[in-house]
Amino acid sequence: MKKLSRLTLFSLIIFLYSSQALFLKAQTDLEAGKGYFFTSFKPDGFKKEVNVGNELYVRMNLGKTMFELAQEKGLESSFTAYGFVTVYINGNKAFTSNQLSFASNYSKVWTSFDIPLNINPDFIAKISSDQSMLETSQNIWVFQQLFQEKSIPKMYAASAMTSMTSGKYEVKVDFGLGNSSSSEPVATVCSGTVSVIVDEAGSEEIALNGPKHLRPLKADEKGKFVFSSQSFTPGKDKLTVNLELPQSPKYYNIKWCKANTCDYDHGSLLFYASLDGKFLASWSTVFWGADYDSKKDFDMVILPLTDAGYENSDAPFNKSILHKSAENPVVYALLDMLYGGQLLVGNHKLTIKTYSGECVPYDVSFENSHNYFIKWPSIAENTVDINVTQEGLTKLSNSSSAKKLTHAAGEWVAVDKALFAENSKNPDFQLIDISTTSQWKITKNSLGVILYRECRADVIYKSKFGYRFTENLVIKEDYSGGGKYTSPHLVSGIGVLITPAELSSMHRPVPGIKVK
Repeated sequence: MKKLSRLTLFSLIIFLYSSQALFLKAQTDLEAGKGYFFTSFKPDGFKKEVNVGNELYVRMNLGKTMFELAQEKGLESSFTAYGFVTVYINGNKAFTSNQLSFASNYSKVWTSFDIPLNINPDFIAKISSDQSMLETSQNIWVFQQLFQEKSIPKMYAASAMTSMTSGKYEVKVDFGLGNSSSSEPVATVCSGTVSVIVDEAGSEEIALNGPKHLRPLKADEKGKFVFSSQSFTPGKDKLTVNLELPQSPKYYNIKWCKANTCDYDHGSLLFYASLDGKFLASWSTVFWGADYDSKKDFDMVILPLTDAGYENSDAPFNKSILHKSAENPVVYALLDMLYGGQLLVGNHKLTIKTYSGECVPYDVSFENSHNYFIKWPSIAENTVDINVTQEGLTKLSNSSSAKKLTHAAGEWVAVDKALFAENSKNPDFQLIDISTTSQWKITKNSLGVILYRECRADVIYKSKFGYRFTENLVIKEDYSGGGKYTSPHLVSGIGVLITPAELSSMHRPVPGIKVK
């Protein structure tokens, strides 16, 4: 037994030595121009598949020095190499790092280097307890990435949180070189690809490294939109939706707060509605008092049975805490699309989502961008089927409260005709009718000299969206002397390019059968 034990021990030593030798060979015998992924601060074996929550690095094996590669590509190569890291998720570019500057003591020496993608939150604690982890300039370069405002790990975490929700993804990392004036790589010199599995546990782990306002909700924090029906036919039914939250609006704003504090007496939720995957409407609602601190249930109308009262901001469907500072944008948008023939007979899907005002960063272009809203974690969302039928469309249009314009007699007949003739020449829209609605108001200068006179008018026109009604437009006639004025003209534009989401009781859709 004693002899066998020694033999076994000797065999084990030989096995470990061989394994170590093979591992070291695997570490050095890497293909030039290829990146290799590993899941610890120092490589303990390269991975082809990882979890999104794993610590993650990629070793870029350049094969040559950055200085040599820059020379081959005809790039600046006297003292410094200028590098860029680009990450793709399922073939879509996620980000390109800011320009990385490598001094000659690195660019003329390193033939490979490690790029950090995801670093565990306890990394700093490990460094503090064991500074021997930072043995080389390579390790120190990785460490420095943690403290940069737009570091590679921060951008990777944000990209993973917004682009990788669940399932399996392909992450590709390129290392490229450029010149000192480059903002993007001129040439890619090394590339690596890894499969990333995304599950709930991994998502929670990477969220600790990412921006606070991107952190996903836990199951018991998620709200829900509950529609009055999951299959709805316009003109035959009324569609409403309830927003049911497990916590108050204030809770979510504090959860994602980017400032030192968000413990205020008011705050906002953002809402986004899409139709068949395309932007329909978006708006922000400010909540105060109990509505903000403790209320958890809200309701709103998505589409009424008829548009009765839609010429009035006090219409029943315009009364909801969810859009208390504005008229119901979803109702007016859907009516416009139904009346104008943009929403064709057939099945459609409407989705509504809500977000914390602290979660979605402000962007002047966000209001009409579907791709912008899908980046952020929503508090609640749901989709309803809308079945548009010709019968329903006819009933909806026939029941509309829209009316033809009424015209005043006398001098106003000539004014209306002149305005109609002027604007019917516009190639972007068809003017259906125009009617003045007020008396002239004369404006004079400080010397009492007449300058011009103005009145108001209502207009019905047809744009690329459909028939629209616009009220209270300003009509002007300049004074030409001798008690005479020039021909009347519109001072304010009719607004033919206003989108469905921008309509209201002052500028509303009209069914064609009501104006022809």
